[in-house]
Amino acid sequence: MLSGFPASAGIDPDMQIRAYLVAIDGIPAEAVWRAAKLFLAGKVRDHNRAFAPSAASFAELARQQQAVISRENRPPIEVRPEPPQPKVAAYKMQLLRQAANGSPTARRQLASMFPDNPVIAKAAQDAQEAMG
Repeated sequence: MLSGFPASAGIDPDMQIRAYLVAIDGIPAEAVWRAAKLFLAGKVRDHNRAFAPSAASFAELARQQQAVISRENRPPIEVRPEPPQPKVAAYKMQLLRQAANGSPTARRQLASMFPDNPVIAKAAQDAQEAMG
C-alpha cells in the first residue's frame, strides 16, 4: 500500500508496516483489505491522497469496514404481516362517534352492547345521571 502514495517514499517502510500491524491487530483481514482498497482508490474523504494514511486513520477505516461487514452478514429482519382484524360494523362506529360527541343515547346503547367494558359503562352512567 505504501508504494501507492508518492510522498511516502522517504518513510522507513519496515517501521510504517509495523505501525500498521499494531494498529490493525484484531481486525479481520476482509475489513483491512476493504480499507486498503478505499485508500488506494482515493475514496476516503478528507485524506490527502499524496500521503499514505497514518496507522491510526487506516485502523479507524478498517474498523468501520468491519462494522459494514457485520451489517451485511446480519440476517434480514422478517416482517410478519399483521393478522387481519375483524371489521367493526358501521352502526357501531356511528354510535361510538355519537357517544364521543356527547350523545347520552349512544352511550347507553354502547353500554348495553358492551356491559363488561368499564369505560363505556361509566360514560353511560354519567350520561344517565346528567339527564336526571
